Amino acid sequence: MKRGSILKQRFPFAGLLLASIVGILLSSWLGATWMLLAAVGALSVPLLLLRRQGAICWALTLGLFALMQLWSWGESPARKLAVWLDEHPEEFQIVGVVSGEAKAKSSSSEVSTFPLRLEELRSIHSLDSSESLESAVSLPVLVQVRWSGVPPQYGDRVSFRALPARPPPARNPGAMDYRGWLERHGIYTQFRVDPAEPGVILSSGHGNPLMGWAIEARRRMEAILAVDLGGAPEVLSAIKGITLGVTDDSPEGFTDDFRFTGTMHLFSVSGLHVGMLAVIIWFVLRAARLPRVWAVAVTIPALFFYVAVTGLKAGSIRSATMATVLLIGLALFRKSPMINTLAASAFLQLAFDTNVLFSAGWQFSYTVVLAILVAAAPIERWITSRHAPDPFIPPRLLTGRERLGFDAWRHLAGLAGVSAAAWIGSLIPTIAYFHLISLSAFGANLLAVPLAFVVLSLGALALLSGSVSLWMAGAFNNANWLVTKLLLLVVQVSALLPGGHWFIGAPGKPYPVMTILDLRGASCAVIRHGREFALVDAGRKRDVLGTVLPCLESSGANSLRAILITKSDAAHLGGLDQVKRELEIRRIGVPPGEGRSPVAKSLFHSGVPLTHLHAGDSWPLVAEVTAEIVDPPTGVAADSLIVRIRFGGTSGVRVLILPRLDPLTLKRLAMIPDEALSSEVILLPLGGSEMSSSLQVIRRVAPHLIISTVDGLNRNGAPSSEWKGILAGEGITLIRQDETGAVTLEADPLGPKVLSFLQPEHPISLGGAAEPR
Repeated sequence: MKRGSILKQRFPFAGLLLASIVGILLSSWLGATWMLLAAVGALSVPLLLLRRQGAICWALTLGLFALMQLWSWGESPARKLAVWLDEHPEEFQIVGVVSGEAKAKSSSSEVSTFPLRLEELRSIHSLDSSESLESAVSLPVLVQVRWSGVPPQYGDRVSFRALPARPPPARNPGAMDYRGWLERHGIYTQFRVDPAEPGVILSSGHGNPLMGWAIEARRRMEAILAVDLGGAPEVLSAIKGITLGVTDDSPEGFTDDFRFTGTMHLFSVSGLHVGMLAVIIWFVLRAARLPRVWAVAVTIPALFFYVAVTGLKAGSIRSATMATVLLIGLALFRKSPMINTLAASAFLQLAFDTNVLFSAGWQFSYTVVLAILVAAAPIERWITSRHAPDPFIPPRLLTGRERLGFDAWRHLAGLAGVSAAAWIGSLIPTIAYFHLISLSAFGANLLAVPLAFVVLSLGALALLSGSVSLWMAGAFNNANWLVTKLLLLVVQVSALLPGGHWFIGAPGKPYPVMTILDLRGASCAVIRHGREFALVDAGRKRDVLGTVLPCLESSGANSLRAILITKSDAAHLGGLDQVKRELEIRRIGVPPGEGRSPVAKSLFHSGVPLTHLHAGDSWPLVAEVTAEIVDPPTGVAADSLIVRIRFGGTSGVRVLILPRLDPLTLKRLAMIPDEALSSEVILLPLGGSEMSSSLQVIRRVAPHLIISTVDGLNRNGAPSSEWKGILAGEGITLIRQDETGAVTLEADPLGPKVLSFLQPEHPISLGGAAEPR
């Protein structure tokens, strides 16, 4: 059959896969309701009426997968346990077996997390609750543990005391939904071990022996790959990432260039890695003249061992399954259509775990491979035809130079076809998950993928030789250093190409919107009007990668018109360096005084163009939004600013941004006229503020709403519980960000309102446009 007629082949597993996906989606959207039964029936009846071959099988598959998803998502024992624990908020004695590797946030952190197969749960204070648990939930179930101290190993049975809690939800726009991710992996409950009462390891060796062996093998492999590369952390991270998919110890910001150039897949062990390894193994075994059947028998276990070592990723499982089907067919001299093999692999994975459908890795893996199978060949033929020999000229009349040129172009066309098809297949998932279109991905992958193949080959040689001689492993690692350096250069140059990548987001509102991020004590607010963006403060350094940049990227920000720093300390400008590396910034406004913070001093003396703002300055941020510096003209170069953000004209919404009300700030505020402070909203950290003096300031401003940041780790970081009642008596609403997450102010001229990220269904109206006072 011709390559162009691939879509005319029969793919029996494609229908089954489609039916299973529809059943899973219906069950997830509708839950255990009569609507689910009606939807399944409405889809199954037409299928049965078609009387086509496979229609009955499709209908049964749809209903079966809907029931499987209903059980795994809505009726699983882990979810029932979480609901039961919500009703019994008490301390428990827990015994269970560690079912995964313990992972710490950093190498210096003493806190680690790991999944636990919960076997025993006994209440510390109430016997009745423990007895009622046995009738409500069947153990074991999977939970997550936050462990303090030396972490246990896979397969250890541990015992500890802890309070149960739900995993924390995302608190800011664009941030990863960690709770949703855990729930899709069957984890609904988190236990936090008190460092004052550490847990104990009862015994070891209770896990799957093969998985334990794979984990130990990977650790040994990491040590071999690190031989002679201790002084090159970026190179070592790239080699370990490409060879084993390990990026836990990568330098900060290391993967950004790979993300921007669409080559991040090189670090996610997937079909590319398994396919390259299969080619390497097959080439070596066939070169050794091993019979085809024996070569297949060796290759398949080797591939699945590599999948286990690299963490059983969805893409690698898919590729190993596909390779197994193809190799078995090769051994039996029967060739299976590739699309049907792909559908069979996806169907088997969904049958094993229906929730894998909602995994980004699963979606990326299958959409990219499907696009390659469908589109790579036509693209390759089209590119080849641009520089092909005249079909009327006999091949023997071509010179050797011409043949070499045509062969080189044909191979380049093959690489270009696969790269272009992969880019097309990854386009929708990349936009959906990363809000990114990488125009440089096509060219970067043309060079990066062949170089990654060489890196993986040299890594495999280092691992094989390292089991005999670390000196030989070091020699291969040094050769790999050169290739990896070239790979990093290609990626970095591609990332610097103008317009190489663009973030895209939902269209902006026709009026300004201000989002005050919840950074637990630090300060950062994103202001947007249409396609223009600005920041008020940049948060701490640790806040940027996880909160500030994801918010900007998900909104489609590719540049910032301005950044206004209201205080020269790490909590307000610590993340500025990282933001500058990622986005173009046109202007930066700072207080006149640099303060005592080392972070501020480094910024003020770095040579970056800064605008020092003083009392009375009016500084535009984006269209229709202006920052007014309302500081008193004392002549003292203060390291903080009292700022009022004005949305619209003189009748627009005003947001007054105040630092913590210490004695010096209160003295400055006393020198400012009431009309300069008058605002509808105050952004003010109330924690640690003296109540009577703070209330006097609030009465002068006469706001409708106060938004208070909360730092739960600071002794004075949370406002007193009395504040809400006191402010309610003044007719003022208090929003605490520990209860609401990020807060968004929409300056709609027809009716400004405030929405919280955790409770968007309860907006707070600020009334009509504010009247000047």
